[in-house]
Amino acid sequence: MDDIDERIIKMLNTNARESFATIGKSVDLSAPAVGKRVKQLEEKGFILGYSLRLNHEKLGVNVKAYINLKIHQSSTIRTAYNQIRYLDEVQRCDRITGEDSLCILAYFKSNKELVTLLERISQYGVPNTSLILES
Repeated sequence: MDDIDERIIKMLNTNARESFATIGKSVDLSAPAVGKRVKQLEEKGFILGYSLRLNHEKLGVNVKAYINLKIHQSSTIRTAYNQIRYLDEVQRCDRITGEDSLCILAYFKSNKELVTLLERISQYGVPNTSLILES
């Protein structure tokens, strides 16, 4: 990876839909040359994919929370992780060090949905919830 690749990645990270022509003007390459570099970056595993950023409030999300989960038994960490990370409300689920085993970021339309998720994951351990006030 060279300086041009780094600049291309930086531009794509800012706007993954940026045209190769616009990127090319910024890095002094043609659009096809940028396309070729992007394809190589994807093939080499530097670019894993592209994502969509949503306005969650417009989609009805009113409650966002971090939930740290202290697992009951260490033998259930992998099971809990594999079950929880695919739940619809869960945006992110990370295995972490310390007393807690998992850190979960989840979005909900209501507090009732949050309570429902807490009841579901309580089978694996003790949740400690922090609501996000502003982000």
